[in-house]
Amino acid sequence: MKEIDRLISILSASMDALIATLPGNTEIVLHDLTQPKTSVVRIINGHVSGRKQGDGLMSGPDDDQAILGLLDTSQRVPFRVFKNYTTVTVTGKPLNSASTIYYSKAGTPLVGFCINVDLDAVSRFKRDLDYLTQPFARYENNEQQTGKIPEQTLNDILMQFRQNGSESKLDFRKRVVAEIHAMGFFKIKGSVNQVAKVLNVTRYTVYNYLEKIDGKSDQNRNSLLSD
Repeated sequence: MKEIDRLISILSASMDALIATLPGNTEIVLHDLTQPKTSVVRIINGHVSGRKQGDGLMSGPDDDQAILGLLDTSQRVPFRVFKNYTTVTVTGKPLNSASTIYYSKAGTPLVGFCINVDLDAVSRFKRDLDYLTQPFARYENNEQQTGKIPEQTLNDILMQFRQNGSESKLDFRKRVVAEIHAMGFFKIKGSVNQVAKVLNVTRYTVYNYLEKIDGKSDQNRNSLLSD
């Protein structure tokens, strides 16, 4: 068995053990560094960086210090560890990262084993939970003073939505409006204008989406009553 195949087999087995206990905000990526255009051999929780199996090495987050391990091959060591550094995804999300690069006896980089943790996901979850459990109490005083929702809070909520590959921009916007409508978000004064701003549409477009959502709800209620 080739050295690279042996390493990939061992590290893939380690991923099998980790997958059952790994939290959703932690990504593990296994790279075949001899195939940079399709280096991602296996990935767990690829939503963290937005990658999938078969993606190239350069599709990863920016500011990856492990790249130094690919550029500097002068050290004749079996592996090098790069840890406690911050990378940034294509969407601007910071990740706490660590990587191990494995080398051949000749110093050629063979395999990369990388871990990326989205620590902000925990903070976003807490903010979202606070919002959902106390939506009116949280903004009662602020609404009287400013008449609008803090933009940062709105952005935090909308950050959790991502456009699916098969989803058009129109369908994505409709889905976002429908889901935050179900949260009761539009009961807060000023929400329509701010959602329209973030989605880059007019407030009349948002009203149109809401009318169609309420129309479907009325139809469902009438159907239940007639059963």
